[in-house]
Amino acid sequence: MDTASQTRARGTARPKTTRHKGITRIDRPAGRQSDGRRITASRGYMVRVRWQGINHQAWFTDSKHGDRLGALAAALEWRDATERRVGKPRTDRMVVGKASNNTGVVGVGRRSYKGHTFFEVAWHDETGKPHRTKYSIDKHGEKRALTLAKQARRLGETARLQAPRER
Repeated sequence: MDTASQTRARGTARPKTTRHKGITRIDRPAGRQSDGRRITASRGYMVRVRWQGINHQAWFTDSKHGDRLGALAAALEWRDATERRVGKPRTDRMVVGKASNNTGVVGVGRRSYKGHTFFEVAWHDETGKPHRTKYSIDKHGEKRALTLAKQARRLGETARLQAPRER
């Protein structure tokens, strides 16, 4: 059993070989499964871009692109082009593109508590700390409360995405 297989068998994680969002290095040696079926070697990069609930993925092999660095360059180029094509903002931070709530706006939800109805807004700051605020529908009216909630979410996310990233 090779070192990589022993590491996986023990359940300890291997260090990540790339520091690029959405790109994973796969180095699987050839061999046989326990039932005798053949496993072909796979060496390359798997690239995934998820935006608005749709997954886009591609595989870049070392052999087709010359070597490991050639495959990585092709993977980065494909990822960036795909993000531009689907309209996803280019950042190494988490970006959510599809709401799964009752307003259709990411991070803004309509809630009721003890007879009061409001829009609750959630976002994370540049350090990753979560923040929440509420806009009363009783006080502002439905349309104005939703507008204020959307504005608060947009300002919070803009500040997070534009802040310089510490390494």
